[in-house]
Amino acid sequence: MPATLPEIGVVIIGVNVERYLADCIRSVHSADYPRELLKIVYVDGGSRDASVRIARGFEGVEVIELNDRHPTPGRGRNAGWKTLAAPLIQFMDADTVLDPDWFQRACAALDESNPAVCGHRRERYPQKNVYHRFTEMEWHYETGPCRYFGGEVLVRRSVLEATGGFDEDLVAGEDPELSYRIRRNGWQILRIDAPMSIHDINMNTFRQYLKRAYRSGYAYVEIALRFIRNPEKMWLKESIRITVKALLPVCLVVAGILTGNTWWGILLGLLILVRPLFNLRRMKHDFQQPWRYVLLYAGHTALVVYPQFGGMMRYFWGRATGRPLQNKGLINQGPMTGSGDVKGITD
Repeated sequence: MPATLPEIGVVIIGVNVERYLADCIRSVHSADYPRELLKIVYVDGGSRDASVRIARGFEGVEVIELNDRHPTPGRGRNAGWKTLAAPLIQFMDADTVLDPDWFQRACAALDESNPAVCGHRRERYPQKNVYHRFTEMEWHYETGPCRYFGGEVLVRRSVLEATGGFDEDLVAGEDPELSYRIRRNGWQILRIDAPMSIHDINMNTFRQYLKRAYRSGYAYVEIALRFIRNPEKMWLKESIRITVKALLPVCLVVAGILTGNTWWGILLGLLILVRPLFNLRRMKHDFQQPWRYVLLYAGHTALVVYPQFGGMMRYFWGRATGRPLQNKGLINQGPMTGSGDVKGITD
């Protein structure tokens, strides 16, 4: 750690996050870091609950109300860091709490070649249901130099200025997209082997699960096509894999029916569909979870490609019709549901 600690600006974004926001802000105040060196900005995308009032109830927390019709995470994050003068910026989603030792550990890892540092994110209630368990398993990332960060990262302000910050039009995938541009400018993103945050996915229904997968498919193809001419074709492989895994079993079944080999078509289609089951031992080793969850996760990886593929098709439909996927803002929100969803979408 440097002898003189740097000031850190903390940018928290959210929409309708009254159930989380106080805990999020308190976690920053409770960090093992001089309180006077932490400047917090909460950027609200257009809440209809008590989020803004809760943020204003904390002394020293600046509140920015965007009141957007179609807010995006990038717009909120940019509004926050551009308000601050701190040399270091910590981004957070309101549904997370920060590890008390994070600032000390992250600052120690920052240097000129590694100006963006992230760590391990965990779920707050991994035992709650299978959706929370899957999310906990998906936070399993490598340490060391990495391709991209997520919603929490400590980054030098100079890097944000050099890259222009987040893309304000993306409804999802804004963190990996900025990560790509940071790396393309010659810097590294470093994930250290240290706890960073605890997150609450707050997913309780199959519909929420489908929406999350649908949204991820939309982001995959949008960003893949954006960088398709670049040497590193970010998320192109993922987009192709989703397309093949979603369409190939169906095509094999249809081909079998058309050629009079219906059962062969069904058999080959099923073999492709259940291919993740052939990787159970690797999943067991990687995730260190009980076998029942490994089996369920394998089934998840086999079937999740269908809502993801639907999201990809939604992107192309939006391009053709001029009606892209958009987030719900203040004007077009319905009655409050209390779900605390930070990044809802409308279609």
